[in-house]
Amino acid sequence: MPDHVEITGGASPEVAAAIGAVLAAIEQQEREAASVRPRPIKQSQWIRAGRPLDRQAPSSSADYDRLPGYDDGAWDGPA
Repeated sequence: MPDHVEITGGASPEVAAAIGAVLAAIEQQEREAASVRPRPIKQSQWIRAGRPLDRQAPSSSADYDRLPGYDDGAWDGPA
């Protein structure tokens, strides 16, 4: 809360105290809200169920040529 709040309009001391209390309560709530880390946004199960799965791309034949044991002579090809 600022050091000085000026309430104009001819408010009585009771009204000025009530306004000050409301301002202090609002600032306290804002400090508490700012101190709490927000929860991450989580999509519902319905949204996640409608999305495609994260599938890996199929391997190409060149990937099989690099497998261990392919070039060591242990495999002679199809019989």
